[in-house]
Amino acid sequence: MRGSAGPGLPGRIPPAVWFFGLLGAGWGLERWRALPLGWASFGGQLATAIVLFAGAAAVAGWSIVLFQMKKTTVVPFGTASTLVTSGPFRLSRNPLYVALVVTLAAFGVLLDSAWCLILAPLLAVALDRFVIREEEWRLRELFGEEFAKYSE
Repeated sequence: MRGSAGPGLPGRIPPAVWFFGLLGAGWGLERWRALPLGWASFGGQLATAIVLFAGAAAVAGWSIVLFQMKKTTVVPFGTASTLVTSGPFRLSRNPLYVALVVTLAAFGVLLDSAWCLILAPLLAVALDRFVIREEEWRLRELFGEEFAKYSE
């Protein structure tokens, strides 16, 4: 049924909503009660943030290119035509979501805000509960044994 989640799963909340919602919450919490990380120098802080942003962008870009090469959808609730298991998908079934969590942490470093770092694991949990569970349920339905073997 279009627009519904798998059995017992919550409704669809796009990953971008979770990411921007928690980034905004981190910013708001920081304005309400600052919780700085206490970097010794802005240079170190900036360098760390750049490394985190670059790593997240590289993983996300590589993942998107693989989806395009396999001619399958990158849309979180779209219908996959192929199961992608190479590249970063060898290490994680969800490298794009790992990249989102790392990006939120990178904003925490860049903004000198522990709030974003504290909220990053919450983003991982929200993505698991509200996005990944449905995606994996649908992939199991579409690819059966192939997905079961990949999931081991």
